[in-house]
Amino acid sequence: MTINIKFLNDKEEFVAIRGVPFKATFVNSATSKDNLLTGSAMDKHIKQELERLTSLMGDSKKELNVKDKDLKDVKALLKVK
Repeated sequence: MTINIKFLNDKEEFVAIRGVPFKATFVNSATSKDNLLTGSAMDKHIKQELERLTSLMGDSKKELNVKDKDLKDVKALLKVK
């Protein structure tokens, strides 16, 4: 299924919004509970996002640590490769 959305701008013109066309896909194995905000699909998504964010925060914290780095060496501080 392809979804096109147009927006009426301040010049009274209909223009496509960023990202269109949107493409939706469906699977026969999905249950009706997967459409609920409390369903298993949402639970799985939230757990994956929490793991991703936890990893990102840990990596960011390591990158921000300036201990044992030469503060005069910009490339070392910014990890320029």
